[in-house]
Amino acid sequence: MLATFYSSEAVPRPLHTRSGTLKAVEPFVFQRSVDFLEGFGPMAGEQDVGEGAITKAMMVDGRVTVFRLRGAEGGLSYELFSEDALDSKMAKVLEDRISFFLSLDDDVGQFYAIAEKDLEYYPKVRELWGLHHVKFPSLLEISAWAIINQRIQRSIALRMKRALTERYGGSLEVEGRTYWAFPDYSRMKDATPRELLSLTKNQRTARRLGSLLENFEELDEDFLRTAPYAKASERLRKVNGIGEWSSQFILFRGLGRIERQQNNMKPVLRMMEEVYGPGKTLEDINRAYGPWCGYWSLYLWGSSMASRSVD
Repeated sequence: MLATFYSSEAVPRPLHTRSGTLKAVEPFVFQRSVDFLEGFGPMAGEQDVGEGAITKAMMVDGRVTVFRLRGAEGGLSYELFSEDALDSKMAKVLEDRISFFLSLDDDVGQFYAIAEKDLEYYPKVRELWGLHHVKFPSLLEISAWAIINQRIQRSIALRMKRALTERYGGSLEVEGRTYWAFPDYSRMKDATPRELLSLTKNQRTARRLGSLLENFEELDEDFLRTAPYAKASERLRKVNGIGEWSSQFILFRGLGRIERQQNNMKPVLRMMEEVYGPGKTLEDINRAYGPWCGYWSLYLWGSSMASRSVD
């Protein structure tokens, strides 16, 4: 089980709770999501992962809610914890966020049907059978991470992210453990250049985060999810510091745009050669997997993460 990075000495208030279930398109194995998130470095320590559950905080409209997820027949069950009672409208918003976070609606059977014909690769699918794409929880979080993670050590990027969370985000204590949520735009939009520089201690990163906040409303998450891929990428690249690679990363890892395989990814190319030997190209993968090529990449990464955790 991962320990959270954060702690609090505040006396917790009695919490409101709400529970329910969410359906998933089969095949779906919740434990695969647990395992993937446990090994996912950019969100390391930001949730409890273990004993067949995920417990994590999320911020919506400036309010922090902690959700606890467990596998259930046909999908998963959830518990919501909040300081104020959640009405049906907010509960529905949170249900949609959780469902999108774990890609419960992805029909991975279509991906499996293609992969089954790919004999060198198909063992990766069998190893991770039932895994749906685990995304970043929000557009702001994935966009900020794409900026602060550029050309610096992972540990430094995580410290930057943690500083932004502690300054602009919020926390909630559940059963003696404090969970922090990355800020949403309503809490971060008024961040000043001086504040961003003080928190990141990097002028380039602070300027680019400032550009993200200045342009964030124009990005329009609904547009980025549904617009033609090239237009969505072009919209993201209006932000200073988001180029071709970063826009593809945001569209895939944050918004579930799986129809385009990322280019210029040396680790992917290296893992691809380990599977297929020399001569295979990303163009070959795009042609073979079509709109599911992002899942091809996801399972390649996921199998690598599993191997590292065993080692």
